[in-house]
Amino acid sequence: MLLTKIIEEIKKVQPLAEENVDAGPFETMNARRGRKLQAIESLNRLRTAYTTELRRTAAFIVVLGDQRDAFTKLAVDGFKCYEADPDAYFSHLVDRVPQTVYLRESLANAFDVLGRYIEDSAHELDIVGYPQLIFRQEYQRTVKSREDFIGVVRQAVVEQIGGEIVGIQAARSLTPTAIQKENSAKFTPILLPTGDERFGLTVARDLERISTRVFLVVAGKTNADLSKLEDAIFVTEPSKEDVKKALKTISSQLKK
Repeated sequence: MLLTKIIEEIKKVQPLAEENVDAGPFETMNARRGRKLQAIESLNRLRTAYTTELRRTAAFIVVLGDQRDAFTKLAVDGFKCYEADPDAYFSHLVDRVPQTVYLRESLANAFDVLGRYIEDSAHELDIVGYPQLIFRQEYQRTVKSREDFIGVVRQAVVEQIGGEIVGIQAARSLTPTAIQKENSAKFTPILLPTGDERFGLTVARDLERISTRVFLVVAGKTNADLSKLEDAIFVTEPSKEDVKKALKTISSQLKK
């Protein structure tokens, strides 16, 4: 179902889902309650359908470089782009694990606990099958904080499950905002800015498993030499005009 059609259906159902069933004659209250419950179920199905279609039509743009935030802000504020945190999935996953587990117990035990929450998140993201996360010796390190554990989890999940999880999470997290803005674009640009170049390159590569519309923008300077990346778009000092030009380049490729 196209985004336009889904939004039209949401507009029809949402008032019924938000109806105050206590208002009106007592004799028809049960009917109103039943109608509201049915509307809520329909609304949830429509939101799930919107997420699926948003992910299918998204143009994922991984943004690297020390000017990534400036580029992203200009793109979001001026060109109807959306921003998602590439670390969101890993952060949400770690937040479900009690700190005492990964700060006081072994990482191997923490991974056992983590596996249960990955299963829950897979259900939430409508992921049918995925490899089981296994603790490996190369993940062994001293973990002194939540951020340390996020780093371990991110490495393990990307290596074993795949960096495309970033795009799946992005579509899910952006759904409420996109629906509110009545986004029904043929292609929706979703920017994924990260300061970890190795991680960003891996995500860009893995996203190609779920999308044919994956782009890489290098804004400003980077720690690594990325000049030889053939398909990357380079922006030295992001200005509104430079961002417009970069997005126009992406748009022209989307039309092919």
